[in-house]
Amino acid sequence: MAKQEKPTTKICKFCKTEIPFDAKVCPQCRKKVKQSGCFTWLMILIVAVFGISLFSGDEQSSDGPHKVGEVGADSSSNASTAPIQDSYAVGDILKDGDMKIVYVASGEYKEDNEFSQPKEGYKYIFLKFVFENESTTHDCSISSFNFECYADGYAVDSYYGGEEDLSATLSAGRTSEGYIYFTVPKDAKEIEIEYETNFITEEKIKFVYEGEKDSGYTIKKDPTPTKDAYKVGDIVQSSKLKISYLACEDYKSDNMFIQPAKGYKYITCTFEFENVGKNDEYISSGEFDCYADGISCNSIYIRDDNLSATLSAGRKTKGTVTFEVPTNASVVEVEYLSNYWTSNRVVFTAKYKGTSVKL
Repeated sequence: MAKQEKPTTKICKFCKTEIPFDAKVCPQCRKKVKQSGCFTWLMILIVAVFGISLFSGDEQSSDGPHKVGEVGADSSSNASTAPIQDSYAVGDILKDGDMKIVYVASGEYKEDNEFSQPKEGYKYIFLKFVFENESTTHDCSISSFNFECYADGYAVDSYYGGEEDLSATLSAGRTSEGYIYFTVPKDAKEIEIEYETNFITEEKIKFVYEGEKDSGYTIKKDPTPTKDAYKVGDIVQSSKLKISYLACEDYKSDNMFIQPAKGYKYITCTFEFENVGKNDEYISSGEFDCYADGISCNSIYIRDDNLSATLSAGRKTKGTVTFEVPTNASVVEVEYLSNYWTSNRVVFTAKYKGTSVKL
């Protein structure tokens, strides 16, 4: 059976407006609509051409995706020797290279927007996952586009209107949780979801949709601040860039339709970049990630001064990056990916022990 074609439109998960499928920022509410982690598809292709040599350490030692435990089970059992299974259920904990995967829950998704309801005879379903990068050296990426769903063997459409998209780029030791959604026939007897872990070998992990089921797994927070993280007022310089960390503060949106979720707030960090090298340097807010107590946070594109510039030698730019973070987070850190190939990151403190830092 031919693979389903990519749709031309999708629903913004924030304002529920129908927008172009390839849009990265909703033209209506100006929030970022995630499609993948911070690695672009071009970068992934380039890495593939070079054999992914820089990320061949611990991942190559794995025998493939395999179950290492179950939520609530005795973790002292030697589950790491379990054979690769044909499919996995809610509550299963897997290891794929350096990535730990927890299949947390499944169920039917109820859409509040009356204009975004499934067609007659269909329903929306969700699967919830937690991904943890257990590497100590390099990034790992997750994309909701790596998931495909089959109802009684037939391919079905993804749905992009839900909350907490799964897509993220995780630096070493970081964690993310989120959902994937699909539109399936109400009378489907068997629903399976395949997650492609390697687009070169087409290796996949199969998950079984189990209806309304929740393992009760709670994501583990890590409130340990990064040693030697840079603070407001600090200047970081390499052979190519000089980065000045100018400010970090809470951001209040004056648009009633663009507000943080309950229990969250917006924070904005301001940076100045100077090209001190000889070649052009491209600066983008997309190269920044934010983590609250070690858990990935959403980027928000609602300001007019977002960082974005191509700097020739000696030139400067100043701009902001904005994120949606939990109000009760102990440690919030913003990371700038300075080198795709080595996963080198510069870490900036945005919040520590409940206090926002300001210049």
